[in-house]
Amino acid sequence: MDFSIFLPSIEIGPPYVGPMAGLRRYAYSLVQSLVNQNIDIHIVTTSELLENDEILDRENVNIYNLPPQISARGAYSTQTHFYAKNHRRFSKQAYEIFQTLQDEIGFSLIHATEGAAYAFAKAKKKNKLRIPIIVSIHGAVTTGNFKSRVFVKRPYSRLLRKVIESSNLIVSSSFSLLEKIKGLPKGTKEKTEIVPHSLNCKKFSQIPKLEDIEDFRDKYDLNLGKVTFLLQGPYITRKSQHEIIEYFPEIIEYHPDSIFLIIGEGPLLSKIKAKIIDLGIEESVRITGYINEEELHLAYHTSDILLYPATEASFSTPLIEAMASGLPVIAVDAPPMNEMLPPDVDWLYPSNQKDLLVEKVVDIIEDKEANQQIAFESRKHALEIYDNKIVGKRIKKIYLNIIKDSE
Repeated sequence: MDFSIFLPSIEIGPPYVGPMAGLRRYAYSLVQSLVNQNIDIHIVTTSELLENDEILDRENVNIYNLPPQISARGAYSTQTHFYAKNHRRFSKQAYEIFQTLQDEIGFSLIHATEGAAYAFAKAKKKNKLRIPIIVSIHGAVTTGNFKSRVFVKRPYSRLLRKVIESSNLIVSSSFSLLEKIKGLPKGTKEKTEIVPHSLNCKKFSQIPKLEDIEDFRDKYDLNLGKVTFLLQGPYITRKSQHEIIEYFPEIIEYHPDSIFLIIGEGPLLSKIKAKIIDLGIEESVRITGYINEEELHLAYHTSDILLYPATEASFSTPLIEAMASGLPVIAVDAPPMNEMLPPDVDWLYPSNQKDLLVEKVVDIIEDKEANQQIAFESRKHALEIYDNKIVGKRIKKIYLNIIKDSE
């Protein structure tokens, strides 16, 4: 192995549902990017990965499990992720494991996610730690519902400021997300590296077997001759899916052969179902609930357009999945969404003009040939920018540079 890294993350890996889904997904994608880069990776986390998880079979991945962290109310809840004491506690425990391994392994650097870096940054500030600290701020800490924002604006953001101040480098998918953290230390931008969230884009780009597509269509009653619009959860306030349901009748009026495929779960799904009934469009809607990754792959290759109305997001995973699948995307013209699509793609609409969603739908349906070419280019864009191997090489280059600078 070229060198060894220590990676503390309070949670990592599937399932991507629940209060810390974003952090789990980010940390997992980070490891997936690095597993083929000849780096020895030592992970400390509270997550128990499934026995058949491919990461567990990798010789260069070592996992040390800590007890699950709990919320201020003494239970695992939607506020767990933003509760600063959890991260300080976890970070202290992770640091103790680091100390027991350091002499034997000789780590070259620490790459922590968010508040998991706290104890390491504290040791760095006191000159007790000589190797570099890289901290990933993945974005979900800057978004969320009203209750979680109380934690982000106060104790959790204070924790992040302390971590940022004492770290050697910050990694984020978008600086616009970092700027939402109140009172960033001076010089944060200068020591921030923008690295995109990564996925196995090659997997999503592969066309599924025809029989699998047909089985998926039969299962969810998706007629081959109809235009299928894909809407993906989680269904929460900042994703805004519930707000665009009211425009579905107008789309149906323009194109009667429209089907809206609604996949995933979330607290607002019941509200979406009620609105669908009120609008009388049940026959044009298919609601699947949570589906596995194999069916998700089929959903992208069965659909014609992805609707992504989120006004706030961390790294917009569905956009990457859709681009890699060659699926046109209609999204809000706001960061990070407008930073992720290829330049000059006219698939965005202003967040305060949701009615323009219908106009974008009409444009894509009417000029299908031109938009298929754009979708082909966006697929290429995803493979060149967001694929695990591409991002992994970039991260390793960052590691090598920061290790060299610290010597």
